[in-house]
Amino acid sequence: MKLIAKLIIIAAVFFAGVYVGANQILDPATLFQIGKEEVAEQAVSVMFDFGNGEVKVFDDINVGDDSNVFAVLEKVTTENNIEFLYKDYGSDLGIFVESINNMGNNTSLDRFWQYWVNNQYAKIGASNYKLNPGDVIEWKYTKGQFNN
Repeated sequence: MKLIAKLIIIAAVFFAGVYVGANQILDPATLFQIGKEEVAEQAVSVMFDFGNGEVKVFDDINVGDDSNVFAVLEKVTTENNIEFLYKDYGSDLGIFVESINNMGNNTSLDRFWQYWVNNQYAKIGASNYKLNPGDVIEWKYTKGQFNN
């Protein structure tokens, strides 16, 4: 009789554990939080510094595995109705940004749109720079870096 009672208690504890565990795994709040963390890990940030004190920042921009700086620029400007113009010089040189938010490159003042990724000046075209999750892209309207 004691053996049967022990087996019933063990079975009850086992099934209670399975029931509680299944409910925790399927809890929608838990699934939402896990999904939110995965999105944050696949995102980058973009900042526009217009060189006149105006700065715009866009966080948590979702990127794919093969995203590049230009694709993110195109996504941010389209989604936020920001004008930008560019010229494509082909595969080796890639994309050259000519204007963002109606502020165009000015050769006479030696001021151009240039970009940095994770505080490092980029030396390749925006369409050729592959991004990693968590990267921070800074577009700056500033004095030409190639002359410094």
